Amino acid sequence: MNKIGIIVIFLVIALSFCIFLLLWINMRKQYIAFTEKTSDCLDQIIRNITLEESAEHIFAQYNLEEETLDSKMKRKLKQLSDVTYATKQTNLEQKKQIQEMVSDISHQLKTPIANITMYNDTILNHNLPEEKREECLQVIQNQVEKLDFLVKALMKMSRLESNMIALKKEQNNLYDSITQVLASIRLHAENKKLNVSHQCENPYPLYYDEKWTIEAIFNVMDNAVKYTPEGGNINIFVERLELFTKICVKDTGIGIAPEHLNDIFKRFFRESRGHKEDGVGIGLYLTREILTKQGGYVKVTSKEGEGSIFSLYLPN
Repeated sequence: MNKIGIIVIFLVIALSFCIFLLLWINMRKQYIAFTEKTSDCLDQIIRNITLEESAEHIFAQYNLEEETLDSKMKRKLKQLSDVTYATKQTNLEQKKQIQEMVSDISHQLKTPIANITMYNDTILNHNLPEEKREECLQVIQNQVEKLDFLVKALMKMSRLESNMIALKKEQNNLYDSITQVLASIRLHAENKKLNVSHQCENPYPLYYDEKWTIEAIFNVMDNAVKYTPEGGNINIFVERLELFTKICVKDTGIGIAPEHLNDIFKRFFRESRGHKEDGVGIGLYLTREILTKQGGYVKVTSKEGEGSIFSLYLPN
């Protein structure tokens, strides 16, 4: 091979090396730029998550529809950001709910415990006549019963919310379930001279969890008895619709203020007018949860001073 041929080969090799070197430098620059942009995007996402804000505005500056590596990476980062933000918001909401629940429970427990402490101290540290002593003991007994009722209600709520109980829908006779509810509230209703009536055919087959559905109906009926003045009327009737069976409880009670029609189903909510009656504000919340877990729902219409109609819907 002559010298010219060797020189040509050398030049070709040298040129190829230079081209490869330039390509490598260019690719390295692109890789560094891509890495820095991705790192900057991640830093912004982390900063927004720390500030508990959405990172949606970060991606507004990018075209995520292109089929480039950068766009694909940004799309994945946006998905990760959305999932992370949603998870953080859920955790914050759950934390807030737990704090509110602890605060509500503390408030509910404070009054009966304070009363028990006060009356117990009165008995122990004062020379009381027998009649006064019996009166104090009766107050303590009432407060202990209130605490027992509250704890049982909280346990029911906790078991439902944590899904420790799986509601089992089986064929039951709705007439029998309503009869059990009426038996439970009969004594209280008779003491207030309330006229309680019902319309439900016997038998009335329907699929639902018997124990918890009885609890749901009882909570509504119990409220009707509590908040209906002496001599009033309460009527429970059943209507089969195309998709649902509707159980209506109609009373001539004190009614519900329009601004509180949604609040009454919240945990521990009680209208100021209802504080003189025993209760902790969990019954209607449990009713809604029980029906929802069975694919049903509850509605209410009411007029202050005229009464309320609670409609409980169970799927057919």
